[in-house]
Amino acid sequence: MIRLLIVDDEPYTVDGLFEMLENTESLELDIYRAYSPEEAQEWLLRTRMDIVLSDIRMPGMTGLELQQWILAQWPRCKIIFLTGIRDLQTAQQAVRSGTVDYILKTEGDEAILRSIRRAIAELSSELRSEQFIHQAKGQMQLARPVLQREWLVSLVEGKAHAEPPGKAVLQRLEIPLDHHRPLMLVFGRVDCWHQEGAAEDQLLLLYALQNIAAEFLEGLVLFPVNLDHVHFFWLAQPARQVKDAAGAADGAAMDDDGIAAGSDPVAGKGTGAAADIAWRRTVAFVQGMLETIQQTCQRLLKLSVSFISAPYAIPWEELPQAYQNMKKQIVLGLGTGTEMLMTADFQKVDKYASTRPQPLAGETLGTLLENGMEEAFAAAVRAQFAGLSTNYIDYLQAYYTIVALLLGSVAAADCTDRGEPALDMDRLTNIANHPTKEAALAFLLDAAAALFARRRQLKDERTHQFVNKLHHYIQTNLGGDLSLTRLSEVVFLNPTYLSVLYKQQTGINLSEYIADLRIKKAKELLEQTPLKIQEIAERVGFETAGYFTRFFKKHLNRTPQEYRSNP
Repeated sequence: MIRLLIVDDEPYTVDGLFEMLENTESLELDIYRAYSPEEAQEWLLRTRMDIVLSDIRMPGMTGLELQQWILAQWPRCKIIFLTGIRDLQTAQQAVRSGTVDYILKTEGDEAILRSIRRAIAELSSELRSEQFIHQAKGQMQLARPVLQREWLVSLVEGKAHAEPPGKAVLQRLEIPLDHHRPLMLVFGRVDCWHQEGAAEDQLLLLYALQNIAAEFLEGLVLFPVNLDHVHFFWLAQPARQVKDAAGAADGAAMDDDGIAAGSDPVAGKGTGAAADIAWRRTVAFVQGMLETIQQTCQRLLKLSVSFISAPYAIPWEELPQAYQNMKKQIVLGLGTGTEMLMTADFQKVDKYASTRPQPLAGETLGTLLENGMEEAFAAAVRAQFAGLSTNYIDYLQAYYTIVALLLGSVAAADCTDRGEPALDMDRLTNIANHPTKEAALAFLLDAAAALFARRRQLKDERTHQFVNKLHHYIQTNLGGDLSLTRLSEVVFLNPTYLSVLYKQQTGINLSEYIADLRIKKAKELLEQTPLKIQEIAERVGFETAGYFTRFFKKHLNRTPQEYRSNP
């Protein structure tokens, strides 16, 4: 809703404009009145105004001076000057200062309404302006490295929310890798920082390490990703396809990637000679150059670095498993544990490696829980339990990870504020209370459902309390300030959000509720008291008897006096 402020030192002008605009049904306005520039400043310090309709000549501060003050506070505010004096020099100065319009009071209501509609149209146009899109595109370019890292880390860590690799996502993120072809995976670690420098100094050395790798791995498309100030991984593919000479001579059919048709592009797994030789060359090249990269980092950067590389090209879908295995092997280490050069042994990690699911993405589950996504949370928990191995440690980890999330959610949502525990704590915190994994899963899902239900109940109660508080304030201040800004201050909400939320909860506009209450109270006073019409008008929030009479007649088709004579 558009907020409009009327400013004039003549009360009858302000009230007349207010009434005229209130009765213009084609305009949805939240209208405020100020009878001096100082009062206008008070309103503008309390809330944003979209349009200010102001006189120019006022005591204490001119309209032009007020305009400069407004634009310093609210640069997007549209200002319309309404004056009784024709002054070309003042009009020119006003327009140069950014005024939307300059209207003589003698031009009438239609001119004012046209000017207000034009100001509303300008506000709407600004919101649709293409400059926001251009600015966002520029920001996206700056954020692209962060988005690239976020997606690739989610991918290699096997997070459920990670978008699967494909041409669209790689193009969108400008990652120069081919989703049809497998990858060479290298996991690395800075063994130690010889001196604790600033974070930016450490990051600078990591970038220098990447530049060294790019120099020595020329001929590969290399995409490095820093996980933190110690760990990183690289993904690589040959920049040019190396065709098997014998296969090419024999006229072997090649696909778009230069790989023999019908072959599996993973070396050691396929039958195509060209693919096998190409990837063996790539793997051998990378493993050979890692030693040179390690030595160069020590010599030039004084940096001790360890590497573990995959023994063959890894298909995209197998990256999470390969990544976890390589990460584990470099952590376990060999010898002194520094400046290691290892080739991953995917047969040796542990007997559950092929079946064990990725560790629970606690952050992802926590987000689902926090955002009230009950079905998605339950599905993620079921998927985790379905993939559990027979290893009891995995079972314990999965169970207590979910327990920790549920307990954290209970604390965050204050679900025990009535002394009623939302969850059965004894059963929840002791896995021995569940005879089977299936029983434990069923209990966790029931506990989560109870927590979601409790949080919905608390939210409904808070919303009900908010409506009751608002109604009580309106009922006890019917003759006072019931502007949207004042009501938003009472319930600590943004005025626009207050209006939207109230209608969502009650089905009617807040202005309708206030109007109905004023009519009801006015009818009561007319029937039960000898108060004058002016006194009744003031008690129900109208400053003039004339405005109250027109308001009353609009709703009941009778004037207050006619209603008093014949209720």
